[in-house]
Amino acid sequence: MYKIILVALLLFLPQYANSQQVDPTKPFGAVASVSTNSSEKSTRLVLQSVIKSNNNKKAIINGQVLNVGDKYKGFALIAINANGVVLDSPQGRMELSIFSSVIANSQ
Repeated sequence: MYKIILVALLLFLPQYANSQQVDPTKPFGAVASVSTNSSEKSTRLVLQSVIKSNNNKKAIINGQVLNVGDKYKGFALIAINANGVVLDSPQGRMELSIFSSVIANSQ
């Protein structure tokens, strides 16, 4: 009887171990969240990555690839640097950091 239990445990152990692994492609500092407020979801901006190739820089914000001058959800992307981007909107300028999902106002 104990052999059957041992074989069953050995068969299900790899499946349990695979379900506990962390996704290696998940962006640094990304946190999954669920929100029922649709207006909050529509205005939340998360800088996921900054890509630099030769003199061409691109930013990935909420899954959208943007160049300097592009507009996204009422924000114009005006600058891309190594650690973040600067956005302009009618409410003022904002800076998104690659290491934080916090939007900081810059005067």
